[in-house]
Amino acid sequence: MNFKAFKQIAYFSTLVLIPLNNALAADVSTKPKAEPFVYFATSDPFLKPGQQPTKNDVTLFGGAFTTDTAGGALRVFTTDYTSNYIIGATYGRDVFDLGAGFLLGGVAGAAIRFGEDDDTSAEVWAGARLKHQGLVIGDLLISPAFTAGLSAVTGKTEIEKGREERYDGNATFIGFLGPELSFRWRGEPNLELTWQLHHRSGGGGTFGDMGETSNANTIGIRYRF
Repeated sequence: MNFKAFKQIAYFSTLVLIPLNNALAADVSTKPKAEPFVYFATSDPFLKPGQQPTKNDVTLFGGAFTTDTAGGALRVFTTDYTSNYIIGATYGRDVFDLGAGFLLGGVAGAAIRFGEDDDTSAEVWAGARLKHQGLVIGDLLISPAFTAGLSAVTGKTEIEKGREERYDGNATFIGFLGPELSFRWRGEPNLELTWQLHHRSGGGGTFGDMGETSNANTIGIRYRF
């Protein structure tokens, strides 16, 4: 091959390779980066392109009361449960996006309390909710949340009556705390399975001159919209 022929081949090769290389580079730059298998989300990881995040949720839940204080009740599988129960529903709304995956909003709920030892009574509560988008593990999202507010009841459980005597207080209108974990699956992004500790307390005498009042571990199904 003479030098002139070599130059011609090199010239035509350049004409072909430069556009091809540019096309490949453009494809790489527009292709979305693969997400890691495990990471903390700073926004809703299950949203589709162009989709707006949900702000509202409704939860149906039920659970059993425990004789333990809040610390003991958190040992979900070994705590001392009673034959008394709570079933209810909540409505929640995310209001402020605080950044870094944190959302601040509010929750209101109502429930019926009943059982072997307790007269049937009603409870209503409302509070502020702080939650985080959570930990992504493949197609599973585990999100923590914490609600703090106030709770009122129409009647007392036997545990609450006993603690009223201990503190010489009144458990009708006191504080509410609700630590929570929720679980979402990528295939059903608008549904969640929830666990929450339903905790009523006077906050060391702040409400109703009460201390620890009652605790129930609850499981719920939540719909986001």
